[in-house]
Amino acid sequence: MRRWVRGWQGNLPDVLSGLCMHLVLLVGSLGLAGGQRTPEQLAAIANCSRHERHARNYDYMEGGDVRVRQLFSRTQWFLTIDEQGKIGGTQDPTNCHSILEIRTVSEGGVLAIKGVKSQYYISMNRSGGLQGKKTYSENCNFKEVFLENYFNAYSSAKWTTQNGKQMFLALSSKGKPLRGRKTRKESISSHFIPLKCKGEQKAMD
Repeated sequence: MRRWVRGWQGNLPDVLSGLCMHLVLLVGSLGLAGGQRTPEQLAAIANCSRHERHARNYDYMEGGDVRVRQLFSRTQWFLTIDEQGKIGGTQDPTNCHSILEIRTVSEGGVLAIKGVKSQYYISMNRSGGLQGKKTYSENCNFKEVFLENYFNAYSSAKWTTQNGKQMFLALSSKGKPLRGRKTRKESISSHFIPLKCKGEQKAMD
């Protein structure tokens, strides 16, 4: 501290000049941070030309691992969440509502799933019902389970059945979301494989 004061007193013009430059850089970096997007998000936009820009509200999870993926069910449907927060399935791989941002929330494979276009989180309530939520809560937390068949399953990190059984994110053979109480880890409706978006794959090549 004393050395800094002595240096400042002896070299006031240089110090003031340096402070001004630092302020300019700081303001510039803040402006950039407010509008920047991750490479994954840019890849999603490239893969979906009608994607709209939205402000991020992930401040509570800054620093977590982020993946932009499509979750393809073993029942042959891409998981979607639309502009009204409705969860379902599509067989159109170019459907913008199937592009999902998957972010790690905590250790142990706990993550949150959010529609890149709709900006709705996938949430499961106490009874196992799936719904979209604009605001994050613990109901939006899912635990990623890696299965032996190379698919993944996603169980609610907060809720279980009265018997203590896990409740899973699942799509029926008709592309409809299943209530968690009717799901099992062994059922193909609960099995998903995360697929990279085409835009992201091109960006990596």
